[in-house]
Amino acid sequence: MSIERQLAEAFKRNESAIECPPSLDARIMAEYRRLRMDKRGDSFMKRKWSLPKVAIIVVVVAVLSGFAYAGNKFLFSDSKGRYAIHMQTNEAFRLNQETLEKVRASLQEVQAELAPGETAVVYLPELAAKFNGELPPLGVTNPAYMTDIQQWKQVLEKSSIAEPLPDSLLGGTYPFQAGTLNSPFHFMMGLDAIELQDEMKTENKKGEDNRPLWRLTAPPVDIPQSYYTSVYRNANGEAIYISWGVLKGSSIKLEGISSPDTEYVQLDLNGQKAHYTKNDQSLYGDSNVFQGIMWIEEEEDQTIVYHVESDSASMTKERLIEAATSLQ
Repeated sequence: MSIERQLAEAFKRNESAIECPPSLDARIMAEYRRLRMDKRGDSFMKRKWSLPKVAIIVVVVAVLSGFAYAGNKFLFSDSKGRYAIHMQTNEAFRLNQETLEKVRASLQEVQAELAPGETAVVYLPELAAKFNGELPPLGVTNPAYMTDIQQWKQVLEKSSIAEPLPDSLLGGTYPFQAGTLNSPFHFMMGLDAIELQDEMKTENKKGEDNRPLWRLTAPPVDIPQSYYTSVYRNANGEAIYISWGVLKGSSIKLEGISSPDTEYVQLDLNGQKAHYTKNDQSLYGDSNVFQGIMWIEEEEDQTIVYHVESDSASMTKERLIEAATSLQ
């Protein structure tokens, strides 16, 4: 999950929007804590929001709070059907090489401790020191992969996914390796993410070292977007990830902030508008280079957000575009 994937997601149900501007700050974090501490918190939340909205609001708070810095630069925006996205860069996300390598190593260390399917909230002192104000909770997940392509196709069919699953990509040079619900780059933390981070922050102050701290979290349930990810890998170990984010019945407005050196190009894939981004400060994956192509399609009662991505440093933009075009 590249740093631009530390995004805020706001949902609206029954055509009633939840506003989630990128200027959210620590005041919203404080309001969340107040609600959690309220003895009547559960009934209060249910009066003000439906529970799914509360879950997503927490994700918004966790991701955007503390990052309302000056110096934003617009990358792109797009919307179709039930999905809208606005992406920008910010100087606050520029990490030096030493910090980047240490953060990546710490996240990999935590991921190795997780069982397949588990997600954790992680507190990294080296990253917390980089930012002023509240640091949004950082997560890591260990996807549960299914390596049998026929079984994976059955999972997709049972989930009413009509998108064809290719056996391989780029002329057979990238055979199917595995499939997983959710994604190593698109995942959510639970309602307890902020509280867990506060606990670890306090624990870190009592300690004498800067070791990474982490706690398991249960991702929110009853969310309107479901991710299905298929992994393709060539003989050299380069990977291409195809993810379908399927939305039914509800809408998503996504606000994203990326590192200032993020490369962006708008693409035309057989008449379909698509967005290419490349970031060399990714916190997740096989390398610090993460690039992806995304586009949105509306199909009858659902909206599908397509992602064709790679965490391989040697992957070229041209090959990624070829893989994306082959899906249309």
